Amino acid sequence: MVTPTATSTIVRQTFRFMEVTAPSSLADGSQKAADASEQYGIALKTCLEQEDFSFARRFTTLALSDTPEGEKPDPDLPNFHPLPGDCIKLRGVRDKTIKWRIDGLYLLSDQASAVEVMYTRLITDEKRLPAMFQTAVSYQLAVLLAPTYVGSRTKRADLVSDGMTALRKAIENDANSASHARWDGEPGTGDWANEATR
Repeated sequence: MVTPTATSTIVRQTFRFMEVTAPSSLADGSQKAADASEQYGIALKTCLEQEDFSFARRFTTLALSDTPEGEKPDPDLPNFHPLPGDCIKLRGVRDKTIKWRIDGLYLLSDQASAVEVMYTRLITDEKRLPAMFQTAVSYQLAVLLAPTYVGSRTKRADLVSDGMTALRKAIENDANSASHARWDGEPGTGDWANEATR
C-alpha cells in the first residue's frame, strides 16, 4: 500500500482543488486524513499508468523462474519471468522476436532464458515527482474524493476536466526524454518511449 507522508503536498493541494479545508495532517486522526490516505495510492498509480514517464522508467532483466506451484504452463508461452515488485506497467520487451504476455505477476514468454524489459516503476517519495506530475496526481485524488466532499456535479465535472488537462501537461513536459535512436535496436526514428506505448 502506498501511503503519503503526513505533510503531503499532493494531499494539501487536492483539498484546495476541491475547495475544502484540508486536514491539519494525515496523522491527525480525521476522516479526511483517512480518506486521503486510502485513495492516495490509487491516484498515484492511475497517473503513472498513463504514460512512460522518464522519472519512473526502468530497464531491467527478468530472470527465468520455475513454474509457480499451482500454475499450468501455456504450451505456446511456457516460461515464467517474475515481474519486479515495483512494476506499475510493462512498457516493452527489448527483443522484438520474443512472444510474450502478462499474466498476473509474471511475464510469460517463449524464451527459456532471461528477458530484458522496460517498465514504469512505482515511486513513493513525493519529492522525486516533477511538479506538473504532482499537480496531476492531486487532481486525480480530488476526483476520487469528490463524491464525498464536493456536492456540486458541475464542480466534480470540472475536476475531471482540469485533471485531464493537468495530466496532459505533465506528459508534454516529459516529452523528448530520450534520443531519437530506438532503444530496441530496430530501424526507424522517433522517441522510443512513444514507440513502446503505441
